[in-house]
Amino acid sequence: MKAAVLRGYGEPLELVEREPLVPGTGQVVVEVKACGVCGSDVFLRKGGFDSVLPIVPGHEASGVVARVGPDVEGLRVGDPVAAYYIEHCGQCPLCVQGRVNMCLSVRRMGVEFDGAFAGEVLIPARNAIAVEPGDDLAAVAVLTDAVATPYHALVRVAGVEPGMTVVVLGVGGIGSNAVQLAAHLGCEVIAVSRSPAKLDLAEQLGARAVVSAADGEGRMLDGIRQACSPAGPQVVVQTVGSADVDSQALEAVGIGGKVLLIGASMEPFSVRAVDLIWKEASVHGSRGFVPDDIREVLDLYRHGAVRVDHLLRRQRPLEEANQALDELEAGQVLRSVLIP
Repeated sequence: MKAAVLRGYGEPLELVEREPLVPGTGQVVVEVKACGVCGSDVFLRKGGFDSVLPIVPGHEASGVVARVGPDVEGLRVGDPVAAYYIEHCGQCPLCVQGRVNMCLSVRRMGVEFDGAFAGEVLIPARNAIAVEPGDDLAAVAVLTDAVATPYHALVRVAGVEPGMTVVVLGVGGIGSNAVQLAAHLGCEVIAVSRSPAKLDLAEQLGARAVVSAADGEGRMLDGIRQACSPAGPQVVVQTVGSADVDSQALEAVGIGGKVLLIGASMEPFSVRAVDLIWKEASVHGSRGFVPDDIREVLDLYRHGAVRVDHLLRRQRPLEEANQALDELEAGQVLRSVLIP
């Protein structure tokens, strides 16, 4: 099989031929049909995850079961599946609570073990989430992360409710879906981006108001305040990998509000305790998603509550993985999907 391998941070991926994978006890091999190219893959290439090298990136994947190891029940060769990227023990206190994304023995596909920028991927059987035979597997791939990640942040971390005002900073692969999910959940959504095209997309996805970030921080913050009630937004979703935008999110959040940090930056940002105290505001990290998030966003997609056409416009063969990463880093696409 072919695989795209990262051998050193900052280096291009190398396309190699490998032997077919062999599943062990409790494992399955999935023939990859689609794998989304995510901002986390760009972050990985820069060294942001301190991952095991060499590594095959790719964590946003779908496919069909190709081979089944011993002691696997409920999965057969040919079954279509979504791949959940976090290998978890199922026994630690956090797994028992259902927070398997925070497992104390966490290993991530495409970070600590080889991912899905390849013809096949080897995963624990519990990480293969059955999907319906009629599902579009390219759509399934992007739903597993680009939609499940903001869903987890909004529903499980922030607990948003209808009528809340939600500001989304950044309308990229994650932010665009934070907009449409918050709108679906009955929130008043304000989208912020430098790009007029992305602001147009945000309106199509349900944003009540849009604010340009192209004219500087002061005008952007004024635009957010004008679009909100005097108390400000209850939730600010920060999807941009920038410490400056982290600080802007803290400035923008309203009284009693929550800042959700999804966009990962290696740079620090500063906050004064009094700025949180006077507002009774709070800051939350949101890390990935859990398997039930994938199942729930799949149901939303099947019922027409969310769309993914804006994520599927650029599809490339595996041989063009480096071009896909470069395009995403340059902001030329919301997502690319590799079709091995």
